[in-house]
Amino acid sequence: MDSETAIQLLEAQRQVWDHSFAYIKTMAVQSAMELDIPRVVQNHGKPITVGELGSALKIARARAPFLARLMRMLAHMGYFVVENLKDGDDETAASYSATLMCGFLVKDKPFNAATWFVLANDPILVDPWRSFGAWIRQPPAGAAGAEDLPFAMAHNGKKLYEVCRDVPRMGKMMSEGTESDSWMFSKALLAKCGSHFQGLKSIVDVGGNTGTISKAIAEAFPGIHCTVCDLAQVVSGLESTQPNLNYVVEDMFQKIPPVDAVFLKWVLCDWGDESCVKILKQAKEAVTSSKGGGKVMRQPFRVEEKRA
Repeated sequence: MDSETAIQLLEAQRQVWDHSFAYIKTMAVQSAMELDIPRVVQNHGKPITVGELGSALKIARARAPFLARLMRMLAHMGYFVVENLKDGDDETAASYSATLMCGFLVKDKPFNAATWFVLANDPILVDPWRSFGAWIRQPPAGAAGAEDLPFAMAHNGKKLYEVCRDVPRMGKMMSEGTESDSWMFSKALLAKCGSHFQGLKSIVDVGGNTGTISKAIAEAFPGIHCTVCDLAQVVSGLESTQPNLNYVVEDMFQKIPPVDAVFLKWVLCDWGDESCVKILKQAKEAVTSSKGGGKVMRQPFRVEEKRA
């Protein structure tokens, strides 16, 4: 074997190993959130040493070297900046300050991603990936769609929203995660696409959860009446404090209230082609039945083929 081939093989092996142990990065971030490290570091106001961090977290001094290794790894991933560490120094001598990424792990912030991170690594969402090999070998019973996916196979035929309904903690995390993401999304939406709402008198946010986006639209455009449309398990009992916003229990496959515009965020990406066609037909019916005609807005947006 020549040297060039050997180097290529070693690089290929490195990448395989990197994939094999990729879960360690996820577990490191999750451990940091469980220990409340992001909040403590960010609220410290200045770079914090491993010793100070350990004291704040009430961690035994004997564990300090392990805490230091965790912090070095998180810094390598971009969550913290290492300061005051010179070659040859003990890792516990380093100080750490928070980066913008770290802020997303602080749960009490309106724009955090902490809940999504925990949700994405919950066994309920991870188990379907363990079933993928068996699922793809199994011939579909009927038309492929949301009903014929690894998730359904791993959860006795249930869809995600049914699991969220039946498992309270899952429903709670899904609601909190969506609400947090929508808070930041609404800021960008109104800043970059606010002109698309000009002239509208009514809009329905289909699958709008607790209505974070609709609240922002209602506040920015008092002349638009906003309706949040979702399942009973999500919006039952919710009351609006804004005169131009209300909540409606509705199945988007059966009916979408007549409006000038239908807004779909993280809806179409959750369903197969046939189900998406059904949703879009209801959306078309909703906007065409409106007196002034209308539009359908969606997110995620279409991915350009040349960039996919």
